[in-house]
Amino acid sequence: MDDHVYLGSTKHKNRPADGQKGTLCPEWTHRTAARQGLGNDMTRHDWSSTPAYELLRCSELDPEGSGRRFATERGIAFAARDSNDGTWHGYPIPWQQVPAALKDRWLAAGVVRKRDLRRYMDKPDGDIRWALESDGDE
Repeated sequence: MDDHVYLGSTKHKNRPADGQKGTLCPEWTHRTAARQGLGNDMTRHDWSSTPAYELLRCSELDPEGSGRRFATERGIAFAARDSNDGTWHGYPIPWQQVPAALKDRWLAAGVVRKRDLRRYMDKPDGDIRWALESDGDE
């Protein structure tokens, strides 16, 4: 997966952006050792040293053929999409959107717990802030 470049999208960040917002990423996904947080310019951030990059690097291709990639961290599921500009961007998704084969394998391997699935299984349409609650889990 090292040949893929991660670049955050303001659509999924708690930052000013043009257009409609998607589910917002927790702040911990943006942090780097050199710089605690993310500014407003996605291109100036050192994405290669963030948890978001690691999630993409360790992600798994959708076995159902959508082209998306999936990963999990801190009980939250993430999907990544090709941004069609040579980069990928990721965002949190409720567990019911994760392919069953991946979810079942991660449960069996202990990568995710049933408690996490219940906590983040189904979120109401329009609730784009639900994953931000994991910022308090640190």
